[in-house]
Amino acid sequence: MTRGSTESSGIRSFVAVDLDTPVQQVINDLLGELRRIDADVRWVRPEGLHVTLKFLGSVDPARLDRVHATLAVDLHDQPALQVSVRGLGAFPNWRRPRVVWVGLHGEGLVALAARVDGALARLGFEREQRAFTPHLTLARVNSPRGWPRLEEACKAHLDDDFGASEIDAVTIYRSTLQRGGAVYAPLWTIALRRHKRAAHDSGR
Repeated sequence: MTRGSTESSGIRSFVAVDLDTPVQQVINDLLGELRRIDADVRWVRPEGLHVTLKFLGSVDPARLDRVHATLAVDLHDQPALQVSVRGLGAFPNWRRPRVVWVGLHGEGLVALAARVDGALARLGFEREQRAFTPHLTLARVNSPRGWPRLEEACKAHLDDDFGASEIDAVTIYRSTLQRGGAVYAPLWTIALRRHKRAAHDSGR
């Protein structure tokens, strides 16, 4: 995928993976239910349901080209991953929430994030200081207003199973801040090595 127009002041960007469409739809249905609760939170838009591996910040276009080139080389032998999507949680905890999230479970996603982090460290990006916890952000909590009701609603889905997904690509996204929230656009997509059975699955 080719990159669109660039900004001389830098491109706010991040590296992420996306879930299969059926899983995203199930999560969107859950978001529709939770949004009916009057709480002071910022909900993620449907198009924003990414699993962020690394936030890059504002990056010069030429440097972002190098990010793409580096990841394309470093991930050429990276196999696709299988993950299960289940359970709701809050960072740092339910008593003092800042983020409401859906959990991801499966081998390889933590290692993939570390691989991306290590590759970009060679380009001068600061290494992540916190351990990577695979998750999908649903909302960011602005204040405690309405939180007790929303917490109760979330905990009703504490152990829900939202389905399984194949992670078969890594995408570099542009994030443009607007009054209604960030708008995301893919700049490049780097395909991962598909499992033989998945590659011949005509249902995908």
